[in-house]
Amino acid sequence: MLYKHSRPYHPQTCGKIERWHQTLKGFLAKHPCESIEELQGVLDDVVRYYNEQRPHRSRDRLTPRQAFEARDKAQPHTLINEPHYRIRHDVLDSRGKVTLRYLGEFRHLYVGYAHRGTRVRLYIVDDVVRVVDEDGELLAEFTIDPTKRYQAMNPPGEC
Repeated sequence: MLYKHSRPYHPQTCGKIERWHQTLKGFLAKHPCESIEELQGVLDDVVRYYNEQRPHRSRDRLTPRQAFEARDKAQPHTLINEPHYRIRHDVLDSRGKVTLRYLGEFRHLYVGYAHRGTRVRLYIVDDVVRVVDEDGELLAEFTIDPTKRYQAMNPPGEC
């Protein structure tokens, strides 16, 4: 949960929570409790009523639950369902390596010391990476292993 702090003694800053406090106080005033268990039952009822039964003007007379269920939900992105293509321009570092972000982590691709400082293009299709120099010559080909940070080059003719 994300907490936001407001200025002390300035309830206008947190209008939504102050409105919730007003609703809660009114509900508790109408339903006095004599024990903690009874109070917990009343609190559960007010939360259920507020979120599932009471329509809100700010939500076009929808309850918060209806408004939440009507929104599109984020879906996980997987490389299996749809292919992922991208082209990246880079320069091999002083050791002949290039770094690529794949599945949220950096992967280190060693192309070769002889190619250090070379301007390259990386053609990435799902988990296959081809490293090509400016003249279009294929320097290396990799199949990314998500369990490893340092990737081994594919043997010639494989992929």
